[in-house]
Amino acid sequence: MSNEASTISLHGDEVIIGQQIRPEPWARSANESNLVLLDRNCIRYANKTVKEGSLQRSMKNSFRRILRRTTDYMPRSKAQKSPNFLGPMTYDQAYLSRNVEKANQFLRNENLLKDMYHRLQVGIRMTKITRKKQVDHIFTINDGVLSWRESKNIDLDTIKDVRCGEMAKNYIEDYKAPPSTARLWVTIIYQVSSKFRALHVVAPNSCDLECFYLGIVNLVDSRRNLMKSIKNPEDDMFANIHWHASVSPDKYAENVEVLSFNDVKTLCSKFNIFCSDAYLKEVFDLADANSNGLLNFKEFQRFVKMLKQRKELSKIWLKITNGKATLTLGGFSQFIRKVQQEDVSPDILSKEFDKFKHDSCFMKLDGFQKYLTSQPYLHDINMDYSMPINKYFISSSHNTYLQGKQLGESPTVETYIHALQQGCRCIEIDIWDGDDGPVVRHGKLTGYLPLQNVIRVVRKYAFMTSPYPLILSLEIHCKPANQLVTEHILRDLLGDKIHHDSENGRLFSPSQLKHKYLIKVKKSRRSVKLTFDDESTSSTSASSSYDSELDCQKTTGRSLNISKKTHVIESLVEVSAIYGVKFRNFSLPESKAPNHCFSLNEKKLDNLGKDETQKLAIDKHNRRFLMRVYPHALRYKSSNFNPIRFWEVGVQMVATNWQTYDLGQQLNKAMFQLPLEESSLWHSGYVLKPSYLAHDVNKTNELGDLYATLKNKRTVLSIEIISAQLLPKPKTFKQKPSSFNFSVKLEVHSNMPVETFEVLNGVATGQSSGSTAGCKDNGFTPTWGTLFKMTVADTFFNFLLFTVKAGDTDLATCCLKVDYLRKGYRHVPLYSGSGERFIFSTLFLGVNYYNV
Repeated sequence: MSNEASTISLHGDEVIIGQQIRPEPWARSANESNLVLLDRNCIRYANKTVKEGSLQRSMKNSFRRILRRTTDYMPRSKAQKSPNFLGPMTYDQAYLSRNVEKANQFLRNENLLKDMYHRLQVGIRMTKITRKKQVDHIFTINDGVLSWRESKNIDLDTIKDVRCGEMAKNYIEDYKAPPSTARLWVTIIYQVSSKFRALHVVAPNSCDLECFYLGIVNLVDSRRNLMKSIKNPEDDMFANIHWHASVSPDKYAENVEVLSFNDVKTLCSKFNIFCSDAYLKEVFDLADANSNGLLNFKEFQRFVKMLKQRKELSKIWLKITNGKATLTLGGFSQFIRKVQQEDVSPDILSKEFDKFKHDSCFMKLDGFQKYLTSQPYLHDINMDYSMPINKYFISSSHNTYLQGKQLGESPTVETYIHALQQGCRCIEIDIWDGDDGPVVRHGKLTGYLPLQNVIRVVRKYAFMTSPYPLILSLEIHCKPANQLVTEHILRDLLGDKIHHDSENGRLFSPSQLKHKYLIKVKKSRRSVKLTFDDESTSSTSASSSYDSELDCQKTTGRSLNISKKTHVIESLVEVSAIYGVKFRNFSLPESKAPNHCFSLNEKKLDNLGKDETQKLAIDKHNRRFLMRVYPHALRYKSSNFNPIRFWEVGVQMVATNWQTYDLGQQLNKAMFQLPLEESSLWHSGYVLKPSYLAHDVNKTNELGDLYATLKNKRTVLSIEIISAQLLPKPKTFKQKPSSFNFSVKLEVHSNMPVETFEVLNGVATGQSSGSTAGCKDNGFTPTWGTLFKMTVADTFFNFLLFTVKAGDTDLATCCLKVDYLRKGYRHVPLYSGSGERFIFSTLFLGVNYYNV
């Protein structure tokens, strides 16, 4: 690799550029913010500080040259089984992209880039590491696919993260890699169907490590920027790059008519432009000014611009400008206040207008489109975190260590990482006896993870996206000796961040418990007393999800010969803040201990709730104390229940199977969807209960007055599904007419019946569901204009589920909580079948609602 390139490091808020003084290979590490940094011990610097603006200008000037050389590597001609979709990256992959935003700055040297991409195309020898063996392979990247054997490859679009240094430490330690190997170690996390896989490789030297790492992350990032340019009709980057890459970078070649319809169709297929051949041909013919079947540069630009044109936005623009070509600050202010229904100060309005205006006075259509596509669709979070944690719904995961079915699956740390990155605040850890100490596993018939590895991963990712307390729900199935080891591991790795106290019998608040761990273990009935004199036991009651599965297995004739009771040592109880207790009834002393928590499977809680008196008792209990509910053992395929029925009786920890993105998990994700900060992808994991569920009561007959206030409250809601953008193309897509008939189904999910439901320019399919009419041929910018009007009870638990379809195939979904939605015109994100958010695929909605 060339030694001429400048290197860059981050220091506070400054960007520091330094010239490499001696030709040493780069080394890479990562800090706590997950940003990629240089190891300053490996390179000497002659530092000088420059303004960030000059760096951005430099990057902008080199960006076209970079992409011109990377274009041929990005499309994928070979279909893989791994991902479900081609096209826009998801935000899970954006973890990788956020790292590369800084790493890209190293690659401003064209010769370095050219050399790196050439080496990746030819191949780099790396050692592939598994538990059984270490084998050398030649790794290549061609057509967007990382390959090392004829049948062994990974589509770049399935890569979720690339880790080395500190971020790969848990795998390095698990494989007992020596220091010489550890510094050259790379772990690639990718997805096959709904499961995460890890590829571990070791480079022969730091130079090859650098080339391999930067090659992957920069190709993904380059593709992302190209896809971003496709969305804006006025952005010519996509057309310019592909003309210059496919035809010629020379100016004189722009008048040559060379691109045929087949050339253009192939290009569209590579970049997720999901349209029928007939539609593409229609646009091609309109762009072909002289009708000779070939496009020159200007005609190709026109083709791309026509393809990206959004006629529905033009209609809205003409309406708010009264047919004019420009919009003044006054007109913009009126649009924000009357249409978007936002109360914004004049200063903020002026700044927003200046950001998107064309010149000193006016905004044009392209600026208006950029404004609408950049605006948030959810309200800013405005939540009080000072109440006791029992006053909140808490984002919770069931059997967090699993990534598939409940039986026969081996655990993985990746599911912990995924859940914590998504804002989960209650994770489950089942601890069993292992040959060398306590391990995490799902019974004795599965693989296992050393407990120490799991806790290290938890420590690393616990507060990366949310600062609020993380509950570790421990299921203890191991002997006292390993329980003692468990206690030492927790104390050693989590230290003084473990919280195990209460304030005068009152639970602490999320604000007070920031960056704290709350450990939850089960206690026997005898040890619920205020003085813990007796040794505790972990009983196989309805409070244990694994034990519930054992009961189910016994009925089918399968027995694992597991002891019915595991005694929990006193020192492990003492390090805990929440105590699981076997439920008997709500009047016994254990039901009044401030730190107790009842854990029940869904069937048990449903049966209790059938009795109205018991249902009121559950509601009353959950106003002061904690409760957790988890899926029944019969859900061995890891399906989920509808969580609304448990939230409505105040259950704080409604634990779902996060590996299955069905209706239950979509509703769960929507509940905790409010961004932690403005424009943030992160969530706090805590939602304050509505006041009618949060007020303490002394007697159940007091609940009637609280619920009486809801009887006459209604929400009148209108949702217009206007259009969609960049719909993802299925990998198993078959060219047939019905496959190009695009529609959107809307379902309302609530804890109360929908009172009225009306569909205009569409079809009602049920009392609370309907569908748009079909939009044929165009899945790139399909339009519908279907209006849904409905009246629902104002109960805090109203959700909208959108499913985008191509014929009978589900392309993407989006589940939204009604009162989180901003009003007006909003672009809302779409999610894949495994719950990953597409960066560029959106639904364009018109939203309005009010209470009566």
